Amino acid sequence: MSQASALDEQALAAPEDRALARQLATLVLAGVTPQAGGGPLAAASWWNSLLRLGLSPPLFVVHDLGLVLAREPERRRVEESAAALARTRPPSPLLGRYRALLAAVASSESVRALGSTFLRDEVVAVLLARLLGDAWRRWAPRPAGGMDWGLRGAGGAAEAPSSGLPTAPLPLASPLYGLPPAELARRFDPGWAEGFLQPLLERELALRARLDQLDLGPLRLLGLFPPGTVPPDLVDLQQLLGRAGIGDVVDFCLQLLPSLLETKRHGAPQRFAVDGYASVERRGGPDALLPSELAHDEDVFALRALSDELLYYGHERPQEGGRRVHGVLVDASASMRGAREVFARGLALALAKKLALTGVDVWLRFFDSRLHRKVAAGTLAGQDLPYLLCFRSERGRNYARVFQDLLVELEQDAGRARRDVSLTIVTHASCQIPRATVEALARRAALHAVFVLPSQPLSLDYLPLLRQHQVVTAETLAAPAESKRRALEIVGSVVEGRSGRA
Repeated sequence: MSQASALDEQALAAPEDRALARQLATLVLAGVTPQAGGGPLAAASWWNSLLRLGLSPPLFVVHDLGLVLAREPERRRVEESAAALARTRPPSPLLGRYRALLAAVASSESVRALGSTFLRDEVVAVLLARLLGDAWRRWAPRPAGGMDWGLRGAGGAAEAPSSGLPTAPLPLASPLYGLPPAELARRFDPGWAEGFLQPLLERELALRARLDQLDLGPLRLLGLFPPGTVPPDLVDLQQLLGRAGIGDVVDFCLQLLPSLLETKRHGAPQRFAVDGYASVERRGGPDALLPSELAHDEDVFALRALSDELLYYGHERPQEGGRRVHGVLVDASASMRGAREVFARGLALALAKKLALTGVDVWLRFFDSRLHRKVAAGTLAGQDLPYLLCFRSERGRNYARVFQDLLVELEQDAGRARRDVSLTIVTHASCQIPRATVEALARRAALHAVFVLPSQPLSLDYLPLLRQHQVVTAETLAAPAESKRRALEIVGSVVEGRSGRA
């Protein structure tokens, strides 16, 4: 039995497999060859994300532009082959212009500036949506049919398509990825996909303008945080990469974070015994296993290991203290717009990152007339970093309610676990909190406050209750170097627990 007949009988049994084969067949038109392999699978992942954004362009365009944006070796090879492509005769004029467009994208200043920056799949998909959105919306000759568009019948003629555009994601686990595109193209006519090049090339200048306007700051900032367990939301990423005014906050974060990422751990004299054993426990290393446990039969030993019933010698160790927790509350009311917002959010992200590196459990939270959701610092590069940068309050302010609610939360948490709690509040000089509320908060947490750009002298009656407070003046914010120095000074003061007033 031939490979084609096996393909007909097995790999094309389900509609989603036929949809995947139809898209993979378009890779015969691709102008980029992946150096390390995995290009079709990566392209399918990007295509699925584009589908969630309402776009379903031909896979070969997603494949080529995605590799140029995400992988430096492919980008370099496209630039090097640009002159050779100009001397060869392409299969069609559209494909020749398309490959020239790929070379122009690879050599653009914005794409070169990406360098070896790691771009996660969700970011690549959002960038592709920005570049291909206009062409997709004007793609007049797109398939009027659905999943089986371009499928050839037994006699070689294209079968009539079904109704509706593709609406299902492409499967990412399929033997079709191991087949050459030319083999699939004999079964699925890729001619429909070439029609997408006309609207794409007609808007070449707009595409290149979007590249030149690309703000690389958010991409670099995402690269400074480890990937989270939950990927970023595509809509939030679109907002992060396309919203005006975010660039100032991102630039300030990029000034601060590199200075904080190198956390040094200093040695200290050991004050507890390590010789001998102190107990028998259920957990430990193989070297601490009781000799009697090795006398069991293999089956019994395996069962005891799976049931956590093995016994180990426990070494003497220091008594474990309470968990250290630090909360960063950022005022997001309308009074904090402009320069205050840039400094406050940059400082909050830098402080959270520094504290997390020192082993403290950190969370960030916005407040205006109420407390907004709590964000753990360990997931900032997942779904939460775009939220923290793009959050915009649409409420007024009610500080008495906010901090009373915070007090209730702290009282509820106090009985659950022993914790060493600190709070840093980033706000302005008009943050009026009832003194009784601050007194109750100070009994449960060490309070720090940063007052950004006060428009009047500080006259808050709760200042003596704070462990420390800092003031950031207009003169500081007017000078970028001084603003960075002041922010790093505040971070160091909070982290090291230094007291005193700025």
